[in-house]
Amino acid sequence: MQNDATAPGWRIDESVRAETIAAHDLELLGQDPALNRITGFAAALCNAPVALVTVIEESCQRLIARTGTDMLETPREVSFCQFTMIGDDVMVVPDATLDPRFAANPLVTGDPRIRFYAGAPIVTSDGVPLGSLCVIDMAPRDGLTPVQAQGLTVLAEAVMQRFDRNRRLPA
Repeated sequence: MQNDATAPGWRIDESVRAETIAAHDLELLGQDPALNRITGFAAALCNAPVALVTVIEESCQRLIARTGTDMLETPREVSFCQFTMIGDDVMVVPDATLDPRFAANPLVTGDPRIRFYAGAPIVTSDGVPLGSLCVIDMAPRDGLTPVQAQGLTVLAEAVMQRFDRNRRLPA
């Protein structure tokens, strides 16, 4: 699957996503120290100043865990992670100023001046995309090494396992 919400055949059932997100206690997840350890390790692994665990809600992107920023959320329409979560693999944006999806994005043209982005999708076992684990830099880069890309994928799977521990079962 392409990491492009305009790709032919791209379709996401937002009602299913909303129900799945509601089944998780996002406030409790935001207090999970393991998630912040994961973002800290992702930042170190990728030599990036910022790493995030995000959940993409209907109108916003919630930053559930974070290293290198105090932001708690952004509007969904400026989220890079909304593209990552619909893909099957790590999405890499070497220089956001050169990518037509992001060149005019206020997170690129203004603070924090994102240039490099790499993210791995966070997807439930039944295929519902929730968000991503991503790393961000304010300088452009060539990309990730194979080990860094593999590490982001493994860490995103660990994030999903943490999410599953906090999932409420239907009554």
